[in-house]
Amino acid sequence: MATASAVAILAGLATNEASASRRWPGALDVLRQHPWPSLGVIALLGLVLSRLMERLQKHAAVSANDPPPPPPPNVPGWVIDRAEADRAIVAVCSRRRRAVGITTALEGAGGFGKTTLAEVVCASRRVRRRFRGRVYIVTVGREVRGRAAISAKVSEVTRFITGDTVTFDDPALAGAHLGRLLDQRRRTLLVLDDVWEQEQLEPFLAGGTRCVRLVTTRIPAVLPAGTERVQVDEMSPAQARQVLTWDLPPLPEELTQGLLEATGRWPLLLRMTNRLIAAEVGTGAGPAAAAEGSLRRLLERGPTVVDSTSTALNVDDPKQRKKAVRATVEAATRLLPTGGRERFAELGVFAAHEAIPVALAAQQWQVTGGLSQEQSRDMCRTLDGLSLLNLNTAGGGQLTLHDVIRDYLRGDLGSQRLLELNTTLVDIATAKLAPATQLAPSAPQPRAAWWELTDGYLLDHLIDHLLAAGSAEEAENVAGDLRWVEARLHRRGPTAPWRDLVKVGTPAAAERANDLARAAHLLGPTQPTYALISILHSRLEPLPGWHDQVTARQNQSTLPCLLNQWAPPDLPSPVHLRTLTGVDRGRVDQLAIAPDGGWLAAFGRFEHYRRAVWIWEPATGTVTAGWRSHRTAPGSPPQPKVER
Repeated sequence: MATASAVAILAGLATNEASASRRWPGALDVLRQHPWPSLGVIALLGLVLSRLMERLQKHAAVSANDPPPPPPPNVPGWVIDRAEADRAIVAVCSRRRRAVGITTALEGAGGFGKTTLAEVVCASRRVRRRFRGRVYIVTVGREVRGRAAISAKVSEVTRFITGDTVTFDDPALAGAHLGRLLDQRRRTLLVLDDVWEQEQLEPFLAGGTRCVRLVTTRIPAVLPAGTERVQVDEMSPAQARQVLTWDLPPLPEELTQGLLEATGRWPLLLRMTNRLIAAEVGTGAGPAAAAEGSLRRLLERGPTVVDSTSTALNVDDPKQRKKAVRATVEAATRLLPTGGRERFAELGVFAAHEAIPVALAAQQWQVTGGLSQEQSRDMCRTLDGLSLLNLNTAGGGQLTLHDVIRDYLRGDLGSQRLLELNTTLVDIATAKLAPATQLAPSAPQPRAAWWELTDGYLLDHLIDHLLAAGSAEEAENVAGDLRWVEARLHRRGPTAPWRDLVKVGTPAAAERANDLARAAHLLGPTQPTYALISILHSRLEPLPGWHDQVTARQNQSTLPCLLNQWAPPDLPSPVHLRTLTGVDRGRVDQLAIAPDGGWLAAFGRFEHYRRAVWIWEPATGTVTAGWRSHRTAPGSPPQPKVER
């Protein structure tokens, strides 16, 4: 209002001078000397300012009912300032950047502090001012796979930021909806932590011209072109010293230097060593003695004893990293209560790169060690305090193991113990389920109604644990049961039940997997959602391996459904492997296939783009990468369009 009043006054003065000729004081005399140009400029300025104010008011009105943004993350005291954080802060505050990625210099390697660095960026005063507190951190994670899970994650983020509860079954539609909502709001920083696949990231990149995405990932290839990349590598000597000695009494310089070399200034190992020394000091040990013991174990059991005469850890060598972690983990597990080392090792039975539900780990520990729920949660807190794992309290509690630590635990368990633990895990899941009824005399006969599982981890990895438990027959019966296929299709998309059958590996399972693969392009999200099962049934009903099961399921259904009066005329030939989809319409001019069949690339004209290249993974039918040129000029002749 004050700005509008000032502009109105100046405009009035200029208008008066258009018909008068007094000299005005100071710089205002410019208006007298050039009255009509001044009038035009000021009027235009007033129009621009009014439009700007209208736009700001519109954004404020739209976001007035949004849930309040979360408070700044609480950065732990041991986190030190790093140049990478400064680079990331500058990048997200830049007017030219819409996407910033935090990755490691070593692809696939973890433990370098990407998530911590992202939290430092979000807590920065400059970032908080730039985005006026509209900073949101979302963990994606390896377990978010398949169209249904990704759509659910995008909808969850939409509710988190805007409060909008509209849901979509298609990730692209969900992402477009989120993008439209973000376009209506003020500047926003969206942090997408722990992204593993390109399909996880793509829906979050739609729209949102005033939204900056900060992505942390171990796989730099998932980042879109033009992303500002901030690589996180080993720390500088001064930074590593701060992490190693944080909250510890003074240590002899010789020991400190030796530990810096033995840890390779690797953040994961530095933090574990720090917590190990702190734990021993907490029991009454002298700081120097605790540090000397840690250094001795690293030198005796770490990589340098066999790999070189140097005491320095080569952090670029995966073998050396694993051996260094082994020495540190063995030292830390000595501080666990009786049976703690065995309980920690048993976590190695769970799948890699997955969040382990605390409730499921507690059930396993109750069987193997007699621990109560309270004792199991205390054990989790102790392990987290020693930095042997990460404990996330969200969703009832989840445990995350670093992949190097998991590899160590599995090697420590051995094949026979892993077999026993997988059997225990399967028995725990079976105890909650009712016995399964056979759909038809020719149908598989699982021993439990596995499709009634509600635990996302068990749904995703049941087949793996059955096979690892030596129950290959049960794994085949489960993966080939139509009820399991329906459950997996609804929750994880068509690739999930196909993967389950492929894992089984028998000829019968392979044939069923091929049947699903040939129909996979038709099994995307649809409305109403229950119609998806009708489509599945219509494609499988004419096939001998599925006919009896489909008929039985159709007889059991209480929902509207379509029944085949005769075999669909477009059933594919048995030599047909899969229909590739997921790209724009257009024309393929050239096709290339990898010598080993690992990828297939198509080059041509697609939709409104002059040139484009798409790459598929033939085994799953998913698009792994794509490059598109600029759009065609307006008025250019339409391109031939062929649906593939």
